Amino acid sequence: MSMCLVIRCQLSPPQRPLQASAVLRRASNEQKKEPLTSSSQQQFDSHPTDHQPEQEPQGPRPSYTGQGGQESEDYESEEQLQHRILTAALEFVPEHGWTAEAIAEGAKTLGLSVAATGMFHSDGSELILHFVSQCNAKLSELLEQEQKLVQLGEAEKKPTDQFLRDAVEARLRMLIPYIEKWPQALSILLLPHNIPSSLNLLTSMIDDIWHYAGDQSTDFNWYTRRAVLTGIYNTTELVMMQDSSPDFEETWRFLENRVADAMNMGNTANQVQSTGEAVVQGLMGAAVTIRNLAGLNQRR
Repeated sequence: MSMCLVIRCQLSPPQRPLQASAVLRRASNEQKKEPLTSSSQQQFDSHPTDHQPEQEPQGPRPSYTGQGGQESEDYESEEQLQHRILTAALEFVPEHGWTAEAIAEGAKTLGLSVAATGMFHSDGSELILHFVSQCNAKLSELLEQEQKLVQLGEAEKKPTDQFLRDAVEARLRMLIPYIEKWPQALSILLLPHNIPSSLNLLTSMIDDIWHYAGDQSTDFNWYTRRAVLTGIYNTTELVMMQDSSPDFEETWRFLENRVADAMNMGNTANQVQSTGEAVVQGLMGAAVTIRNLAGLNQRR
């Protein structure tokens, strides 16, 4: 396929080196004496696809290097440690937002010093990208399970429009525990240095949805379908952040209508061009709205 419009980037965000001794240093005695407080994690049992942060084992792990500098059997790589810290930090996002403070609180619950925040950028971008990556993996797992049920004859294959609608809704519902802080997350992801990783995760999710929907196109429709679904996802996400209806009913109605419009769309060259222009204009408008919602639309 020539001149692929979807540019793959590295999935994992850039990492900063940190001295292991600084990261793995246990919290001070004063920190241990202070009671750990955490905001109550919101529960959304009304839908089976609601996303909740993964539970991580609490308490400090054994020392990873001996006094002689040898690695112990319980050695943990920096990447694994970062994953644990970021997962633990998600519990504190509703209170502290996508910030270094949330990461510091997550580190403390693991028995680590707040110096562990030095492993990450100060803008909280790694925490957001970590969450998005987790959500994408969860969605892919759900779609794969559904596909297996169909293959085993234990479930009927959904029409394409219903499949797309259900997949996008399932993915967006994972934002619900953090919906109040999500405008802040999107405004951070729109920063120039975060766009490549953010775009990579978005296109990967869209690819997965179309893959499990059974799309096998290799012509220009391959690009069109992904551009259209990207626009549907982003605009529905924007509606969701402003939706105050019970269980986001207005959001799902908007999603259903947009998917129906897309399924009724033809494949002529003019329609394809107008679709691409509409997607670009919609994303630019969404960027402005997101910044307004996050309170970051300030005159320079």
